[in-house]
Amino acid sequence: MIDIWSVVRWWDDWQLRVLVLGSLGFQWFLLVAAPMRKYTMPQFFRRCIWLAYISSDALAIYALATLFNRHARTVPASNCAPSKEHQLRILEVLWAPILLIHLGGQEELTGYEIEDNELWTRHTVTLVTQVAVAIYAFYKSWPSSVDWKLTAAAILLFVIGVLSFSEKPLALNRAKIKRLAAVSAWIQGTKKPSFWRESMSRFFLFDESNCFTATGLPRLSTTSGKEGGENRKGPVALSEADKVLMVLSDMSLLAAAKDLVDRKRATDVAEVLPPLTLAERVLPRWLRRAFAFIYTRATVVVTPVYLVYHLLVVPALHIAALTLFATSDKQEYKRADVKITYIILCLTAALDFLAVFIRQLVYGLMSMTEIPALCETVPGYNIIDEAIREADKSTGWMYICARQLGLRFKGEYFGCRPRPHELYKKVVGTLLPDLVLTQDKDLDSYRIFHSIPENWALNKELQDKCGAHVKESLEDVSFDRSVLLWHIATDLCFRSTDVISEGDEEEAAASGGGEGEGEGEGEGEGEGEIEEAAASEEDGSRRALRLHMECTEAISNYMAHLLNFNPEMLLTGSRHHLITEARDEVKSCFLSEMVKDSAACNCYSCCTGGIGCSSSCGCSCNCKCSELNHARLKLSQGDQLKKLIFDTADGNVNYPRGTKVFHIIEACKLAKELLDMPDDKTRWKLMYQVWLGMLCYSASMCRGYLHAKSLGEGGEFLSYVWLVLSLKGAKSLADKLQMAPPRVPQPSHNN
Repeated sequence: MIDIWSVVRWWDDWQLRVLVLGSLGFQWFLLVAAPMRKYTMPQFFRRCIWLAYISSDALAIYALATLFNRHARTVPASNCAPSKEHQLRILEVLWAPILLIHLGGQEELTGYEIEDNELWTRHTVTLVTQVAVAIYAFYKSWPSSVDWKLTAAAILLFVIGVLSFSEKPLALNRAKIKRLAAVSAWIQGTKKPSFWRESMSRFFLFDESNCFTATGLPRLSTTSGKEGGENRKGPVALSEADKVLMVLSDMSLLAAAKDLVDRKRATDVAEVLPPLTLAERVLPRWLRRAFAFIYTRATVVVTPVYLVYHLLVVPALHIAALTLFATSDKQEYKRADVKITYIILCLTAALDFLAVFIRQLVYGLMSMTEIPALCETVPGYNIIDEAIREADKSTGWMYICARQLGLRFKGEYFGCRPRPHELYKKVVGTLLPDLVLTQDKDLDSYRIFHSIPENWALNKELQDKCGAHVKESLEDVSFDRSVLLWHIATDLCFRSTDVISEGDEEEAAASGGGEGEGEGEGEGEGEGEIEEAAASEEDGSRRALRLHMECTEAISNYMAHLLNFNPEMLLTGSRHHLITEARDEVKSCFLSEMVKDSAACNCYSCCTGGIGCSSSCGCSCNCKCSELNHARLKLSQGDQLKKLIFDTADGNVNYPRGTKVFHIIEACKLAKELLDMPDDKTRWKLMYQVWLGMLCYSASMCRGYLHAKSLGEGGEFLSYVWLVLSLKGAKSLADKLQMAPPRVPQPSHNN
């Protein structure tokens, strides 16, 4: 049987040692894990980083409080000699400045959320109180008879601890969203970063891309490109890096460019805001650089004082403190305390020495993996798939309970069909050429079907193909509900369309190539080549259609993902409960209608003992398949699904009494109108252009603050689209609010 009192005595003796070692362990974990926040990591791992970030400060503060209670409050009177027990434990007081170093945190994790930057005053108060506690505990409990080398080592460690702890509130203050753009200096062109400062930032800004500087990729000039002109004034101060920080600060690029023109620093707005000429592949790197400015110490890390302190002062102080401790007299102290002190001194010094190199090593290892970086995934949410999962009587209750408890899975564990990173490559490759059309466009016009203003997403030919329900779903329905209806309709059309899969294409190509091998030469060979060319062209057309369908479905699922998980980013005022209503309608009405026809089951078994047989056997199915299997089967059979869509749209479906159906009927009417189009290419071209308009409109209307906030939570693909639109000259929310609408020329009236 375990002796409880012996455990209590052991804990009393080892409590402070465990706390200090635990604090050191948290710092090493954060050093390795914090750089991974620039990548699309699972939410579980992000929660572990958050717990370590919160727990590290709490543990260090609790350790300081324990040290204060153990030494400062139990110190003997001044005229009395310290007790033998207190003398043996005096090395514990040397751990106080080390705990202050731990409270300073890691350079890669100054703030976990963007709101932490606004709490810099709270961290300043914590700095003052904890430094006061540590110094007071040291002053009250440190005896004068201690070896002077230990006293000198403690003083040096206090210098490191106080200065390192002071960096945290300073970095938080400088990373506030209001200070990102440094408006007066950068826009007016009165402040230019030195070459030395930019060179240092390439190594210390925790970014493997070097995207803002001349060595990584060309730094863009915002001049008009005219060489040798008389009006040439040199590069305008509003660089691409400044634009990124400005739009994150919810500032209008158009207003800034107009001010530069009025100040005679540019000839026109086009000189300040030219079309984006750099490859869009670097845009996610700019987002990671913005992440560094907001959530790390990038705003202070390249200052001369910081560099001198961390490159020269900190190593010298650590080496001096460790040398003084190693050469001091330690005979009268506990052996365990001596060993623990050596461990925490060496590992804390290594924490400061090797931090930069460990971060670069982590970046190198992460770049060798297939883990995507921030905003380089297209997650998805599918209402019908979610309804099917929750309708499963065996496991559906777990999903429902998790949702009731607020645990929402963002597509990582139960995602939509292809992997999000694979979808990203396809969607970006398809989207980028179309985003060129957004320059100087009012992106709200995608849902306007009259001539003024011109619809930028749908050309005249596609507008003529739009029926009454398509126009109504865009013009007369709120944006959030329009996204919902189009998501359901797109998914139904996707499930109803039979297009050859990639695997079937490869198999068909292989079989087609083998058929012509045995044919003779001459006329037969020529005909074979013509047929092969025609088949190849047809296969290419099918592959292109398949890619268009997948991109359209991916954007549809992503917009539903935003409505479900980030409705404030989709559009201000978006209603999350629409997702809940639609999911309940799918479960109670749509799926229940699918399972009525039990003959849809293709799981045949013979009457003679359950031996499997083919459908040509003619025997009746007597298996006990679940209703969920019937629903899944019917969703996979295009003809039966089309019949259900048409019946629902025409009102030929009788729902149970008391059932409220609102979204499903309208979505089926929209899907029916789309499916009635005879040409698959035209249908999916129309659907793709509509989703392109919705995506660009949502991105342009989302505040930069929300994009900056989402970077700390893993990033959203919408932020990538928003950055492309902003740098290509599309009108953002800030531009629309700050600048007056363009003047419409009035027709002249002849008297």
